[in-house]
Amino acid sequence: MNKGIKNINPTLTYRVLHKMKLLNDVQKHGDITFFGLIGFAISTVVKRALFTYSYKGYFLEPLNKKFIRPAIWRLCGCDLGKNVHIGHMVRMDFGNSQRIHIADDVILSNGVTILCHKRDISLYCKGKSALHLPFIYEDVYIGKGCQLGLNVTIMPGVHIGDGAIIGSGALVTKDVPAWSVAVGFPAKVIKTIEECSDKLLTGG
Repeated sequence: MNKGIKNINPTLTYRVLHKMKLLNDVQKHGDITFFGLIGFAISTVVKRALFTYSYKGYFLEPLNKKFIRPAIWRLCGCDLGKNVHIGHMVRMDFGNSQRIHIADDVILSNGVTILCHKRDISLYCKGKSALHLPFIYEDVYIGKGCQLGLNVTIMPGVHIGDGAIIGSGALVTKDVPAWSVAVGFPAKVIKTIEECSDKLLTGG
């Protein structure tokens, strides 16, 4: 069964915009109304401008990483915990930001990408156009205390457990257990993080 796919009877507003080739995702926008479209457009412009700053802005570091970017991500609809650090050029799935859930004390290093939608290729065959394939939407969960290295990509539906570390450049397509280290393209778990010894706990 395909996750996130539902039957929708498109509104007149959607059908008109679809004919104009301005909207093509009935799953996401099929129930949009005229006044809803106006509000959506204004909100999107404002949020996009703020996100563009959070993505490209170098000024006010390290305030951007610790305070400004997390605040903008929350405004855009992401579910963020406390003390989340977001590096430079980190990409959220902007149109599906409400599907991103990040717990406390998470570090997103520079260049991280978090995706919450993808094309459904389960019925794809020769002669079809990929442009007309429906989308699948799935939430992403990043647990408490995780660290994502440089240029990590998180695919839709992935759950990363508490304390996990994802190595730089990894493509995460499957869930990562808590307190483990995953690296590679696609990412694979290479290590389980052990309990702290008495020496580490006392700083000796």
